[in-house]
Amino acid sequence: MDLDKRQDVVKNTYEKLHRQMGKDLESDEFYQYFYNLLETGMNYCQFTNVRLQKEVDEDWITAIEEALPSLHHCVMHPRKFIEEEREVVNIAMARNITSESIRHLTQHSNLIDKYDEDGTVIPNRILNVFKEESQNIYENRFICTLVAELQHFVNKRYNIIFENSKNELGSFFELESRIDNYTETIDYKIRVNIRDKQTDVDNEKENEDIFARLDKIHRHVNGLAATEFIAAMRQLPAVRHPIVKTNVIGKNSHYKKCHELWNFIYSYDKVGYRVNLVRQEPVISREFERDIFNNLLWNYTMIHNQVEDPTLLDIDRPKKEKTVDVKYIRQVLDEIVRGSDIPDNNLRKIVMNELTSLQTKHKSQNHVKEKIKKRKRNKNG
Repeated sequence: MDLDKRQDVVKNTYEKLHRQMGKDLESDEFYQYFYNLLETGMNYCQFTNVRLQKEVDEDWITAIEEALPSLHHCVMHPRKFIEEEREVVNIAMARNITSESIRHLTQHSNLIDKYDEDGTVIPNRILNVFKEESQNIYENRFICTLVAELQHFVNKRYNIIFENSKNELGSFFELESRIDNYTETIDYKIRVNIRDKQTDVDNEKENEDIFARLDKIHRHVNGLAATEFIAAMRQLPAVRHPIVKTNVIGKNSHYKKCHELWNFIYSYDKVGYRVNLVRQEPVISREFERDIFNNLLWNYTMIHNQVEDPTLLDIDRPKKEKTVDVKYIRQVLDEIVRGSDIPDNNLRKIVMNELTSLQTKHKSQNHVKEKIKKRKRNKNG
């Protein structure tokens, strides 16, 4: 199930619950009574939503992709040479007597103990030639160092793009309320933290292609770094920049491609990605507030329903006056802005003009009231 469809399913369920909750409640007397207590109670509410915006420079992705087949070939088919060790040893320890050993013996008579009458030569020491394959050549050490440099280059970017900041992603909601129910005091606390676990390739729909390519590079490079050849070559000294352009590195197509990748990595002076945390801290709209209060009301009635011999509530008490505070004004303005397609500048002018007009009208009314009061005082005095 893709992300858009999952979101639609959640939205559909929310709308069904919303309709069900509001269907019979608006005319309910207790609902109206308790809702008034909620609106006039002490409420602290915080809602944040954090998501990640990622951009990746395609140049370094492409450069690595183009060189990986050649790098893979060099790791899987390392170059070898025959390493030869020559040593004069006691005849009893000689393991590999060659024609070269015989020639050496004829040139060094001091190594011969005696000659038998039948012509047999009995030496006491002889040249032993050890030959074995070795991978300790510059080209192999170059490939090993390149894999290590490439692994660091890729992993550093991959971890920041996909792994870091995961704990900060998702939605956080917190509510603390204290309600005076005349005969009860209700303290209510709720904390919801929804963390996004899937912030990797599977959920990056907008950049699906390039992130899939990066994930493939990450797996390939780390796979090469885990091969037996690289493990063995790590015991040998690494090469340094700049690379010596040997005949093999200069003429072999695979090593030439690896050399180009080395130079690219060392000359790449950009970060290669951009990760932005987009934090949403919206105004709690009156619709959202209604959902919050409905949820609180549901929890109160659910608990009240389980209490044996509950306190009977008198809902005919006078309604409490709702304070017009900054939060309320923000809610009203937020609804005006979101529900209007008027350009911001025009909307700002309209609001300011209407506010000025209302303030002038209010001052005028207060001025008239003060005059009337003054006349009454003078008349009574």
